[in-house]
Amino acid sequence: MKFQNKYKKQLLPAVISLSILPLYAGGAIAQQESASLEEVVVTARKRQESIQDVPVAVSALSPGQLERGSITSSLELGKMVPNVELHETAIGSESLSASIRGMSYDDIEKSIEPTVGVAIDGVFLASNSGGVFDLFDVDSVEVLRGPQGTLFGRNTIGGVISVQRTEPTGEFGAKLEATAGDEDMTDIKGVINMPLGDNGGIKLSFKSLESDSHVYNTSLNARRSMKDSETMSIAVKYNFSENTSAVLTFDDYDHNTTAPDNVFVGFEALGNQGAINSEANDWKTSPQFLPLTATLEGENTTLKVTHDTDNFQIKYIMGIMDYDEVVREASWGLGPDVLGGVFFPVDRDQNFKQTSHELQLTSDLDGPMNFVAGLYSMEADSYITSGPIQNFTALHYLDSTAVFGEMSYEINDLWSFTLGARYTEEEKELDTRSYPMVSGNAARLANSYVAADLLNSANPTFKDNNTSFRVVLQREIETGMVYASYSTGYRSGGFFNRGITPLENLPFKSEEVASIELGMRSNPTDNSQINITYFNSEYTDKQTTVIVPASDADCDKEQNDAGSVTCSFVRNAGEVSMSGIEFEGTYMPTDALTLRASFGTLDADYDEYNYNGVDISDKARLLYAPDLTAYLGAEHTSDRAGGTLTINVGFSHKDEVETQADWSTYDPVTGPEVTIESFETLDISATFMKELSNGTLKLRVYGTDVLEDGNRVGRRYDAGSFAWAELVPRRQMGVTVGYEF
Repeated sequence: MKFQNKYKKQLLPAVISLSILPLYAGGAIAQQESASLEEVVVTARKRQESIQDVPVAVSALSPGQLERGSITSSLELGKMVPNVELHETAIGSESLSASIRGMSYDDIEKSIEPTVGVAIDGVFLASNSGGVFDLFDVDSVEVLRGPQGTLFGRNTIGGVISVQRTEPTGEFGAKLEATAGDEDMTDIKGVINMPLGDNGGIKLSFKSLESDSHVYNTSLNARRSMKDSETMSIAVKYNFSENTSAVLTFDDYDHNTTAPDNVFVGFEALGNQGAINSEANDWKTSPQFLPLTATLEGENTTLKVTHDTDNFQIKYIMGIMDYDEVVREASWGLGPDVLGGVFFPVDRDQNFKQTSHELQLTSDLDGPMNFVAGLYSMEADSYITSGPIQNFTALHYLDSTAVFGEMSYEINDLWSFTLGARYTEEEKELDTRSYPMVSGNAARLANSYVAADLLNSANPTFKDNNTSFRVVLQREIETGMVYASYSTGYRSGGFFNRGITPLENLPFKSEEVASIELGMRSNPTDNSQINITYFNSEYTDKQTTVIVPASDADCDKEQNDAGSVTCSFVRNAGEVSMSGIEFEGTYMPTDALTLRASFGTLDADYDEYNYNGVDISDKARLLYAPDLTAYLGAEHTSDRAGGTLTINVGFSHKDEVETQADWSTYDPVTGPEVTIESFETLDISATFMKELSNGTLKLRVYGTDVLEDGNRVGRRYDAGSFAWAELVPRRQMGVTVGYEF
């Protein structure tokens, strides 16, 4: 691991902070000690532990924080957690693009792996579809930063977002909420619990969301409908004995999204004036004539079986996801008088299924050693058909198995160490065919092509194996503990199934990350908490998506024959160095007031970017890697009108980030613009809860980004021959009414 001068500059303040903060906290803060922070329990190491005892950079939100605050969706976790950037992609319904510590993935292809793992009830999502979800019915939310390859496996080089939903209570009860907000938004959701005999319970959950677009369409002189989403779930828990229980959950969902009208920012002749007008109007308008629509419809099944003994727990988790995705996109700002209103139409129909199994053995021994060990397997396959300009079909198959273990040993009362490893084997196969451009989708969808139509056919395979490690040395201090760790992880290689020519179908290699962390977890007093982490990571064989015009020398003749306007590649471009400091602090001066603060710094640059033999690291930029993220929050609770009133205020800041571009030819003068400017948000909510004779009434008024009107650019995408900007709303106001018994 090499430490350049820039890393030494960041290491110095980290060491100083580790040295002086316990002294400061133990003195000045202790004098005001009048309240006590609740212990937060996490499962970052697949066992229940206090967050202050875990040598991992993990942030956790309790159900109480979610109940009283403004964090209602997985997208909003990035406001509070340092070095985390989250947004939704308009080209996929409920698709999460996540970046942690500069390790990002911003696409929807099933053949390319995410950099951040998302787990719901212990089941990992093999793609980012479905990664945008509601946080209404959850028991815990954890965000782990840094490589988590030992316990969580492949494609967690950036970290993991882990959510556990509540289990059936086995008693009669219900929790119901209805929210009305701007853009005619209505959000109705609920949970109903009931007993199942003497040894079990049933939980029914539902959610229905509808809203209009926050972007006014100047071609239609109206706002489009944007969201129409419904989810139904049933969970059954049964206790076979005092030590053995099982929970079976079935989810059915139907998400329909008409994306907020994107703004085309390409050539002026093709509608760039719309972007100029929209920007001048705080991005409130768009001339996009035809909408981009995306649907995600499917079912998930999860089974968790747990058996406890005096010293061990055995857990089995099975997860099945089976869904269909449809994307219809066209126009990007063009009106009906420009090229017939359609510049580059894309119709994508895709089905996806994954099945995973995990078996864990976790110890709870009285001696100095404890461990967790397990086996994991996953199969996933997807089939996509796309056209009518870039016409192709692609069948992608994945088979992955792993064995893992991690052992912690207490050397004495002060020192302990942790050793962990995970071995993974995987195979992938791609069967892809491309065809000439057609005037419509009827022939493609009917599979009526003949052999003479075939432009390209490929059936490549990919095999790989990897061993990830984690080593931790931990020492207890008077106010908590400090640790040093070295961990590795990898992101799987494979294929870009959107490619339709031989060069685009070539496989790319896996990428690897090695990271050093120095951390302190401290409770200087009962009412204060200070957590600091310094990290330094080396990123090798980094995968980079490159989209170039069809006229580019890298495109094949077949691409031009197909009538395409772009070629798409994934390449192992080179190496990246990343380092930074993360701070999270909580202070509770009284029982009524809780103050929270966090910030993350990130220094991330390409050391090498080999583009066809030329090093372009001097001008290539890392995607979604803000130099600074920060959050300040306050929560105050008081007795009012026979109930409790909680006021939440949260202020967050994110530095500017770069988005998709072909850095080999990109010119910041001629554009298109790929930078998303820095921004701040101020969120405020007031929640009133009152105990009634047979339940609890909840009233909540909220405002997000209350200081700003209009919209802002949340995502940009440069696709070679054209580019667009996706818009997200700023100020949003609403009212929630809830009842629980």
